[in-house]
Amino acid sequence: MTLTLRRWLAALGVRTDGGRDAVLAGAVALVSVALFLGVERVVASEAGTTFGAGPGAVVVTAGERAAVLAVLVAQAACLVVRRRYPVACLALTVGGQVALLVLLPSYLSFQAPATLVAAYSAGAYAPRRRGLVAAALAAAGQALVLFALGGVGTLGTSGAAYVAQAAGALLNALATYLVAALVGEYVATRRSLLAELHDRVQRAEREREALAASAVLEERGRMARELHDVAAHHLSGIVVQAAAAERLVDRDPERAKESMRRIRAQGRETLDNLRLVVGLLRGSGDAEPAPQPTLADLPALIDDARAAGAVVRDEVRGDAWDLSPTAQLTVFRVLQEALSNARRHGPGRPVEVLLEYGQTELVLTVRNAVPPGSPRSDGDPPGHGVIGMTERATMVGGTLVAGLRPDGAWRVRLTVPRTGPVDRRAAPARRTATTGPTSAPASAAVPAADLAADPTTLETP
Repeated sequence: MTLTLRRWLAALGVRTDGGRDAVLAGAVALVSVALFLGVERVVASEAGTTFGAGPGAVVVTAGERAAVLAVLVAQAACLVVRRRYPVACLALTVGGQVALLVLLPSYLSFQAPATLVAAYSAGAYAPRRRGLVAAALAAAGQALVLFALGGVGTLGTSGAAYVAQAAGALLNALATYLVAALVGEYVATRRSLLAELHDRVQRAEREREALAASAVLEERGRMARELHDVAAHHLSGIVVQAAAAERLVDRDPERAKESMRRIRAQGRETLDNLRLVVGLLRGSGDAEPAPQPTLADLPALIDDARAAGAVVRDEVRGDAWDLSPTAQLTVFRVLQEALSNARRHGPGRPVEVLLEYGQTELVLTVRNAVPPGSPRSDGDPPGHGVIGMTERATMVGGTLVAGLRPDGAWRVRLTVPRTGPVDRRAAPARRTATTGPTSAPASAAVPAADLAADPTTLETP
């Protein structure tokens, strides 16, 4: 409801707290005037005979009525400062209430609505406990002034009747002010808790995004090192082949030599540019390049998982075909991460690994049961491992989908295209050995004498 009122006021151009308080003050003034005129009419009717008034009785004179209405409007006007000076606002409205006690006859008691709003504001905007203390003092002060002006006496001025009436008047004043102040304090506490929760949610979101970004950057650094190993190997082969061809070609030696020189120069320039790009991706060149795994290493990876206590059932479908080294590395890393997550989140549960060679794509599917109560079964957001796997899949033009299935199993599905934008930054080459991507191409087998003639051709970044 509060938000709806704020939207309505904003549509009317009232967007500040001061403006909203001014609108509230005007509304309270109108309600106060209407209530007083209604009470005056009731007292002047048959119902007023109980209080010594009734039809034809003059409750207040015209001048007194004008003074009472002016006090009610002044009390409402004090609400304009209820946020900035809540205790002062309460004191001013109580002062107006005392003025009403002076102006009105003893049998007519009218509690101005502005005092209730001021007491609520003291509880909502004053420091904790100060608002309650101010409301209690306001109630006691109002009751004391009422006794001083002779407002007590209807039941008698001595004995138990006097004490009962005095205690009742004091309790009535305390209930009026303290209840309003307590409601205000409750609203302020709830508002503070909601703001704190909102702030915590925003901080947690920012921290999660920062951690995710950090994980992506770290994974990109690892991918940069792996790309360095694969691409540097093939580019170095180009340089070796060019140096060998320069010495082996017999037809039109001069022209062939010039052509080969350009090939070698272009290869070396590519190596230099690759060093620059990889250095920017790494952010640090301290790490030493190392041979990277391929599809031939998948059985060993599965055997390692079994040796660690996992129950792994693997299956290969279709006729195998070759992939670029970067794509093979992606398949290896995704399977490695999926097996690691399966052991972490579902220890002792069986894991199914399916490798499908299709006509246009290679699909790796890893499924494992998830025990109830684990983060995976509760639907928690993916961790950094899934983020890293997704980055790897995107780099080779593939897709990765990881999540909880309707049957309660966690599934990781990697799709790698057979052809497409796979590692455009590195020259693809067919792998002729199963020892890893760093094996030399067959065309690089040249006489040792030719290689010794120009040893710089073997330089890698």
